[in-house]
Amino acid sequence: MHQMKETKKHGIAIESFKYAIASYIAKYAVAMNGIDYIIFTGGIGENQINIRKGICQKLSFMGVELDEEANQVRSEEKVISKPSSKIKIYVLPTNEELMIAKETQRIIFG
Repeated sequence: MHQMKETKKHGIAIESFKYAIASYIAKYAVAMNGIDYIIFTGGIGENQINIRKGICQKLSFMGVELDEEANQVRSEEKVISKPSSKIKIYVLPTNEELMIAKETQRIIFG
């Protein structure tokens, strides 16, 4: 029983996370008078297929159309929107460790 409660909490947390991200994207779209691209990057953005799908579903009112087959990708640069999508969706891998090392080097050596 305890594990079932934890699973339910986990599901609620994931749904809240997807809602929050979709809300931020929508708010920025309003602030910028529209957007051309949504780019998923970093650990979650690069690797969490269902998170990307859930966020895009919440943004369908903006003309976001996810290609579910193309979305079956992890840590690979790829367009994952349908050709008909009003906003293009990308997965873009990052190398966070390299960026941290470069910034550290810049700070230390000027």
